[in-house]
Amino acid sequence: MKYTLSLITEVINKLTVSFQKATICINLESISLSIGSVTLGLLVMPQVTYGAALPGNSNVTDVTAFGAKGDGITDDTQAIQRALEQGNRFIYLPNGTYLVCDTLKIAQTRKRYFFQGESRDGAIVKLKDNCPSFGDGNNPKPVISTEGPAGQAFQNSIFDLTVDIGQGNPGAIGLQFLNNNQGTIRNVTVKSSDPNKIGSAGIDLTLPWPGPGLIEDVQIIGFDYGIKSGFPEFSMVFEDINLQNQRVAGIENWANLLSIRGLTSNNSVPVIRNKDDRSLVVLLDGDFQGGSPSYSAIENERGVLYARNITSSGYQSAIDNGSEIISGNIISEYVSDGVYSLFPSPQSSLNLPIEEVPTVPEDNLEDWVSVTEYGAKPDDGKDDTEAIQKAIDSGKLTVYFPKGSYQISSTIHLRGNVQRITGLGSIFTVKDPLSSQNQPVFRLEDGKQNVVILERFWGDYGGKEFYWVEHASSRTLVLQNIAVGSGKAYRNTGYGRLFIKDVAASDWVFNHQQVWARQLNPERDSIKIVNNNSSLWILGMKTEDPGIAIQTIGGGKTEVLGGLLYPGSGIIPDDQPAFINDESQLSIVIGESHYGGGRYKTFVKETRNGETKTLLSDILPGRGSAKMIPLYVGYQDSPPTNPGRVNEPGFVASLFLFGLGFLIRKRKA
Repeated sequence: MKYTLSLITEVINKLTVSFQKATICINLESISLSIGSVTLGLLVMPQVTYGAALPGNSNVTDVTAFGAKGDGITDDTQAIQRALEQGNRFIYLPNGTYLVCDTLKIAQTRKRYFFQGESRDGAIVKLKDNCPSFGDGNNPKPVISTEGPAGQAFQNSIFDLTVDIGQGNPGAIGLQFLNNNQGTIRNVTVKSSDPNKIGSAGIDLTLPWPGPGLIEDVQIIGFDYGIKSGFPEFSMVFEDINLQNQRVAGIENWANLLSIRGLTSNNSVPVIRNKDDRSLVVLLDGDFQGGSPSYSAIENERGVLYARNITSSGYQSAIDNGSEIISGNIISEYVSDGVYSLFPSPQSSLNLPIEEVPTVPEDNLEDWVSVTEYGAKPDDGKDDTEAIQKAIDSGKLTVYFPKGSYQISSTIHLRGNVQRITGLGSIFTVKDPLSSQNQPVFRLEDGKQNVVILERFWGDYGGKEFYWVEHASSRTLVLQNIAVGSGKAYRNTGYGRLFIKDVAASDWVFNHQQVWARQLNPERDSIKIVNNNSSLWILGMKTEDPGIAIQTIGGGKTEVLGGLLYPGSGIIPDDQPAFINDESQLSIVIGESHYGGGRYKTFVKETRNGETKTLLSDILPGRGSAKMIPLYVGYQDSPPTNPGRVNEPGFVASLFLFGLGFLIRKRKA
């Protein structure tokens, strides 16, 4: 979403007001208030794009080729369902209004499905008014469902469209979403057009077993619940979520582990209800308006809550934690359970500075080039390496892979003018000699663009010696919507910034760099992440198999905000820790699952000034048969000042918050 500031009819690109010791700075990417050495940051929504047409030879399944009209009159249910059943699992909706009166269900293997519109506001799936099968609120039914095999619904994703449940459909769910390991809902609106905003749930996450996945830049208008989450696995991450006019609660969570950042709400009902002992909610940067004095903004009935930088108005209190009521409308940092340390440490998180994921402009299609133009042929089983390199060296801004399978046998060099490499859901298979070499599949080198994005592919199984990415440049790299089944994830020989978003890959090594990750899923019986003198911030991490989750060494800083340790069935030695903090800095909020297989007896091993101590599971709160870390802190120095944190803002801050109510107007790009 893009935010603009308006004062009467004038657009203000930057406003700075200074009085006494306070300074207010507002621009299109940041809003902050400084009072002396204290900084108050407000929620900042990144500028993002709103979808774009795909090239004609993208090899996607266009629903209009199966008879869908998108004219807002014709019932397109059967046409779209045929596309789902007979197409290639990348379902594309050109701009139009597609009327339906039954659930659209993914078919075939029910995984690696991509449901994408041409644009968020232009591609609309609309439920007919008063559809009989959506009339029972006690038996809700989805408009779109990505139901798949439990634990195997890999990469299912929905992009760039609107789902409208129309009027008179109290049993309608907008999206019933299931993915595993990697998958996303991005740039989507889900709404009820009913005057009373009736509907069951905007997004339903109650199929077994949701996650890990990323839901970002989503607006939900109406429904009893904006988001309804269930089951104790496998964690979900949310960023830049806007909730409006829910009837019961904005988000209701039963047992899952939710990491949320950038949540805005305009509701009289509670924004979040946490309702199970196994539940974990991590909440950063929330702005909750329009509350009713009958409710608290956050009702933590059961489970663990970690909240930071929360503002609310109109509610009875900010947080109701059962017997504990947190009054007021500003929360700087709150932990519902204990804070754990092995050495004397500040009793607050590291609060590392957070940077938004960079975006690149949606270039014109004439600036796109397909690897097939240089000889690559999807699905033919032949080596495509040379053709891929020629496409990257062509000078075009975006290199794309028409959906299919491609073979790579030597390193691809990311250089020149390219700024985006998009797989469009394709499968990349690494072949010999590369598969048996300690060499990268993609090597980011110096080039013309400051930011390069590598996205949207599946790395097939086979071979363990190679690694997927070498970051050999000072340029910024974004890795997003990627899942790989083999190989090591990443090495850096340059020191450019790294952003990871919705990636399933293991064996990461970060040396002397800044890293921000949203929804990171490393799975392997080994050390999954090594942080050597880097700054590593993670919003939601899910692991699988035994092994050390993160080893922080060389003075590195690691902050983990939510997620799940899932050892699976492997055996974990009693003295093997989940986290190592060796003369470095660490803070963690995370949960664990355990179903008769392995489990961690040692959660943290920390060494400070040559002395080593361990945090054992015995003293941690339970999560079913497993454990939870409400907040662990292990650092000696004062944490860096983060504009996302509130520290005693006083009267000036309150005035600032109030005044922004009429200064800020949100509009779509």
